[in-house]
Amino acid sequence: MAAQDEGKEQEEQDLNRVWRIQGLQTGFCVELMLDPAKLDVAMPRGARPLRADAIQDLSPVLRNVVAQQPEFASWTPSRICMYYMQTVDVGSLRVSERDPQKAPMLGVWTISAAEGAGNAPQDVVLRLFTNSGRLERAAVVSGLDLRKVESEVKNLPNEDDPSAPPIGVRRSVKLRKTTLTWEGRQVDDSTKANGAVTVVWRADSKRRGPMTARLALTPEWTKGMAGSLRVEGEDDFAEAVKASPIRFVGPAVVGGSGELAFGR
Repeated sequence: MAAQDEGKEQEEQDLNRVWRIQGLQTGFCVELMLDPAKLDVAMPRGARPLRADAIQDLSPVLRNVVAQQPEFASWTPSRICMYYMQTVDVGSLRVSERDPQKAPMLGVWTISAAEGAGNAPQDVVLRLFTNSGRLERAAVVSGLDLRKVESEVKNLPNEDDPSAPPIGVRRSVKLRKTTLTWEGRQVDDSTKANGAVTVVWRADSKRRGPMTARLALTPEWTKGMAGSLRVEGEDDFAEAVKASPIRFVGPAVVGGSGELAFGR
């Protein structure tokens, strides 16, 4: 118990840069499988992609893919996650938007990888991104490679009754030369969120070397998502995403607060 406490204290000391998140509008992930032989991206130093069939706690969705289509067992799990919130506090700087369609967004594209001789999986970052120039500049000061990308959120009007509430939403983000667009809605049924959602990953920083980040959210609700994901682009990333045997979106986490902590 003492050793665990010491490890937690050391982690808190290492992750000494903290961004506070309030008013989580929605957060969701796209689950993919990528062919590592065709993945033309720079991996963090010392990391190597893991085969899906080498990961014990593989998500049920991807486990089903491997069981039904064993030719993809050697492919690597990957996630693209986006979190939209009302405000992000970076020290004395508050980043927020009155228009919910322009809400600050934090995004992370990760891949399952291992370091050294073992096969212990961890998420390593291929790209951290945001729709906010203010968050990008704040990250640069702290040594975090967070890049501003083109991103758009639009409500989908009811064409039969323009005065009716929107029937859904369109969220798009451009990574490299590829545009990912999810168009749909959250289902009406909600489930009370059960505890915190915590994601830990490792990333390389040009200014500070290897960094670890932890996104911890305490959402209020979990909601299913009904809609479709569209992939547009001709570069290698677009082709890799299109080749994935699955592009599973959701569920969404809604409401609540949290923090992004990172450091060496």
